[in-house]
Amino acid sequence: MDNNKFISLGGREIAFISHNNFFLGVVKTLGKSFLLETDYEEIVLGTSNNDILVASSLFRDNQIKAIMISTLYSLRELSFPLIILKRGHPASKRLRLLYGCGDKIVLDSCIEAGTHPDQHMLCSIEYLSGLCILGKKDGIELIDPKNRNLTIEKMPFELKL
Repeated sequence: MDNNKFISLGGREIAFISHNNFFLGVVKTLGKSFLLETDYEEIVLGTSNNDILVASSLFRDNQIKAIMISTLYSLRELSFPLIILKRGHPASKRLRLLYGCGDKIVLDSCIEAGTHPDQHMLCSIEYLSGLCILGKKDGIELIDPKNRNLTIEKMPFELKL
C-alpha cells in the first residue's frame, strides 16, 4: 500500500491538512529568506522555490485557519522573524501555533514546542507525529507511514479584511 500522497500547491494557495479540527497550514516559500531569532544570534535561512513554510496548531479550533493565513502571510510576505526559544523557556508551554520551514518538515509530538532550531522538525499533536511533508515542484508530498485519515483542503492564500 502506497502511503504517499501528492497535493498540487501553487504560490498563491494554502493547503490545510487536518484531523479532528487540529490543523496544519502549508504554503510555498517562493524562494524567500527567513530570519531565525535565538537568544544568541540571528540566522538567515535561504529557501528554494520548492521549499515550504508550515504552521502546526496544538489546539482544536476550526477558526485557526484564518490565524494561520495571517501569520504565514506575515512570515512570508512581511519577513516577520521565526523565534526559537531556548529549552525550558516558560513560554514554550503556552505556544499554540508553531512553524517550520524548508524542503522537508517532519512532525513530532515529543519535542518541546518552539525550541527546535532545526527547521525540518515541527511540534505537532500526537496523532500527526511521524507525518512528513516534502516540498516538491508544483506541490507537496505527504509521506504517512500510518496511513492516517486526514482531510486536505486548498484555498487562496490571501488576507481578507
